[in-house]
Amino acid sequence: MEKGHSIIHMGKILIVAAYAVYAAFWLRFIGHALVWWKVSQRLDNRSLARPHLKLKACALTVLDVVLLGRVFIVNTALWIVEWVFHASFLLVVLRHLRFFLDPVPDWVWWLQTPGLIAGYVLPFALLYILVIRLLTKLEKYAAPANLFLLGLVLAISSIGVVMNTLFTPDLVDVKLFIFGIVHFAPAAAPGSVLFLLHFCLVLVLLLFLPTHIFTAPLVMLEARKREQALRLVIHEK
Repeated sequence: MEKGHSIIHMGKILIVAAYAVYAAFWLRFIGHALVWWKVSQRLDNRSLARPHLKLKACALTVLDVVLLGRVFIVNTALWIVEWVFHASFLLVVLRHLRFFLDPVPDWVWWLQTPGLIAGYVLPFALLYILVIRLLTKLEKYAAPANLFLLGLVLAISSIGVVMNTLFTPDLVDVKLFIFGIVHFAPAAAPGSVLFLLHFCLVLVLLLFLPTHIFTAPLVMLEARKREQALRLVIHEK
């Protein structure tokens, strides 16, 4: 009985925390987006008036985002696992959409098996990345904030694997809890300590997640445009 009351109390705290983190995330995101927009307005792109230069910059940016081209140039050993990590993380996130949507779209159901496999791959990819970044002589790969986020995702994904294989929570209760938060109709928290820990760590991740990663493709596109413009000026001279 005492354990049940503790879980109920913990659930209420998590609901409040979830809304606070959600609000903080959007405030940080909007603030960062405004800063980026003001900076981008100051850029002079008159030298990029030629359509083929814009097209080339866009194509190179897609390669940077999808294939992590710049990481490949800097560290090939790190690149392949970084790509596996990002692809696995995306599949895992998409797989979890079934807890947020009702009805669940067919494409989310189709991603359940790939997402499940990615969930098992993700911790190993993170371990490899952490080892490489801790052992490399290039300090920029071992920034404390970056290592903290990697360790946090490793903990979240590891708990997810344990829940999926050994201590599976009631998925109906999990969906009711998460769906209730999303739709502002809070429900009771599942009676799984592992899930509560998993959920807490996800909130911590959202709280410390750098908002610049969402504008990174736009920043990379501007960088590619400037590179193309500079090469054009040098060539014309």
